[in-house]
Amino acid sequence: MLPDAWKDSPEAEYRTILLYYTPRALTNQADALFAMAGITRRLSNKMRCRFFQGAPAAAFDMFMIFSNPSSIFRRRQGFPSYSWCGWIGQIHFYETNQENNWLAHRTWIIWYKRSSSGSVNLVWDIMANETFPIANMKFLGYRQRTPFGTRHSLGFSTSRTTPTQEHDFEREFPSYPILQFWTLAVYFTISDLAVFQASGNIRDKFGNSCGYIEMDGFEETTFFETSALLEFIVLSEREEGEPMTSWDRDNLYDSANRSNWKYYNVLLLEWNGGIAERRGLGVICQKAVERSFTPGPIWKEIFLA
Repeated sequence: MLPDAWKDSPEAEYRTILLYYTPRALTNQADALFAMAGITRRLSNKMRCRFFQGAPAAAFDMFMIFSNPSSIFRRRQGFPSYSWCGWIGQIHFYETNQENNWLAHRTWIIWYKRSSSGSVNLVWDIMANETFPIANMKFLGYRQRTPFGTRHSLGFSTSRTTPTQEHDFEREFPSYPILQFWTLAVYFTISDLAVFQASGNIRDKFGNSCGYIEMDGFEETTFFETSALLEFIVLSEREEGEPMTSWDRDNLYDSANRSNWKYYNVLLLEWNGGIAERRGLGVICQKAVERSFTPGPIWKEIFLA
């Protein structure tokens, strides 16, 4: 039977389970999801939604934002970089108060999944989940969305969310579905690198500190040695007062204009053959969007493995 606490907040219990499960050394890394199958099946029933690559589809944004403050992630091959199961190391997920409100008003990406056959479908389709209790706010999930365009005046449209159906890739398609979606891409550099923590400051085109980054797979790739200008994609809004680490925001150029929801969660991407992978999770000031290096900011379709 499920613990009583799961009845009220099964998603919080799942985060706790993964916090203790992910540091364990697996005999076979290919069992990362299989070992959790029984738990996710029961949680799926409690949350009234399907799971996709180890994350509840009804709150996918919430489970896209994870980090490992205590050490450095290593890549787990055969699993997607966009999911916790694609990384070896202890997982810490982003948490905020009033999670349903956050999903409705602080996220905007319409997530699609693309299979090796080229089939493209929604990760979360509320119309196809008839058992999801829309009127019961005790259940975590998307009910409405706020388009990104209400946040900035960028001089170009940010309204497209529909995926490109026909697309050719220059590399072999992975063994798992990739994510396909539209969001804002921005370009910055990294400075003040702390090698042993694989962390650093994000700097805009004027050389000002505008955020913080924790890099993934740092010791397994030459990506960080060769890339001076890096591509970040904007995922969601982040509340002031919830730092990913002990990041000192007083060093930021907009520290005198603090208020809640003045930060973005961002992913650092590395592209290969038309498909990207996650290479780090960061936080930037919202003002930094207008201070991106060329070619950004741009509204861009992302293919994420």
